[in-house]
Amino acid sequence: MIGRKRFLLCATAFFLLLATASAETFRVHALKTLRLLPDSAEEQTVSIGINDSIAVFMPEDKTYIEGIELKVQIPKIVADWRDSVAFSVYDSISPRPATDKIDYSGRKIYVTPLPTKLTWIVHIPLSTDTSLKPDSYITKLNVTPDVSAGYTFLRFQPAMKGVPDETYESELTVSAKPILKNIGKLELSILSPENQPASGDVFIDGTQISLRNGSAYLTPGLHTLNVQVADYRNEARSIVIEQAKTTNVTVALRSTEPTLTVNAPANAEVFLDDKPFKDTGTEIRTTEGEHKIRFLIGGYEVIRTLTIQKGKSYSANLTVDLEITEE
Repeated sequence: MIGRKRFLLCATAFFLLLATASAETFRVHALKTLRLLPDSAEEQTVSIGINDSIAVFMPEDKTYIEGIELKVQIPKIVADWRDSVAFSVYDSISPRPATDKIDYSGRKIYVTPLPTKLTWIVHIPLSTDTSLKPDSYITKLNVTPDVSAGYTFLRFQPAMKGVPDETYESELTVSAKPILKNIGKLELSILSPENQPASGDVFIDGTQISLRNGSAYLTPGLHTLNVQVADYRNEARSIVIEQAKTTNVTVALRSTEPTLTVNAPANAEVFLDDKPFKDTGTEIRTTEGEHKIRFLIGGYEVIRTLTIQKGKSYSANLTVDLEITEE
């Protein structure tokens, strides 16, 4: 037992030494690949031996990805032999990882023995500005791999002699998926009545925001959008932002000149300010002030007066109803 404790202490020191080592050359038994999707938390899974490596390839657009989640299913024989298998993360890998290559050089930035548990969840941050936190179920790495080449390189390797053959013959199941940022993108287009791009003040939930190239990142959920452009009506919309997705919104500006829509049955005569009105069902521009609408239908006359204000739209609807009662 004392000899085993000493070995474990040496193994721990060995891991710490490796973590600070410079570039090294090594050979793996096999290289497996996983490819993450840009805006989906779908897992990609591969089975590997304890002397294999994995290249996790990133999507070209990493806007919404703040980290990688690994889930490692560890065989019981490996978990029972503490410190028997090491897990490492490398930077500056050469040549570019491929399944037909087994010889590599790179700089190890992180190393640790596999834990004595059957399922191990690891979070790998992709930047120092991250919301990722470790807890009793998740190991968050304290390093940030360089993924500018489009991938990160993970290595598993035996780290102890004298273990049963079943340990070396074991297979790990490794799943990887992107950890998505809790944001979505608003792409806003503001168009004038002449269908030309326009700009103005944009408010989200009552707070003015600045757009960059017509876009802004928002938290997922329901938001109130307000657009204010001089000489046009203020426009309000309810929008839903989805996590890691882009929501396209087009706001068509309207003149502050008031409008009126009159709806009436086909056999009704309509008069606006005592002049015959033939544009029923169509929104028309009108003037501010008091206006009179008169309807004639089947010998009945209905007259209404309305006061129209700048920047507002009005609708006048004549409805004919039939009421039947029974005693």
